[in-house]
Amino acid sequence: MLRDVAARNKVHRLNDAAALVDRALETSGDDYNMYIPFILTMDRLGRREEARSLRQLHTVSLEKQLEGVPDDLRARILLASNYADAGRQSDAIRELERAVSLRPNDPNTLYNAACTYAVLGLKSDALGHLKKAHQCGYANMDWASRDPDLANLHDEPEFQHLISQGQRKG
Repeated sequence: MLRDVAARNKVHRLNDAAALVDRALETSGDDYNMYIPFILTMDRLGRREEARSLRQLHTVSLEKQLEGVPDDLRARILLASNYADAGRQSDAIRELERAVSLRPNDPNTLYNAACTYAVLGLKSDALGHLKKAHQCGYANMDWASRDPDLANLHDEPEFQHLISQGQRKG
């Protein structure tokens, strides 16, 4: 019973957030960070078409941001992820390479690159970046073991070894 009430409350809050999308776009449409919670909300509500439309607007916002600030690492990683979601593999890879070249030893950049390579189905690249992220200090291997972006790596022996190695250190 309590679980049902909690689930209904969660859906109600998600619907409240979804209702704010148009107003948020009107006031902050150029802020690429504004899109992320709304895209996630639409995905969780199963409103895939609306999430896809928001991702397209987000992509335009990210491209615009990078025209003015080409070294915005977060924007570049997010753009690579959006390109991957849209099936634009070569564009995603180009953005990942640029992001990693900006900060080649940053554990979070490497981890996010690994996630996007995994989403693209490029397991070798994903594992290579994840391994380097771990070597450079990425320590949340418990999350990596559950990260849905890395799901296609979970059965890989190299991934399992890396996770167990990271969990022993933690």
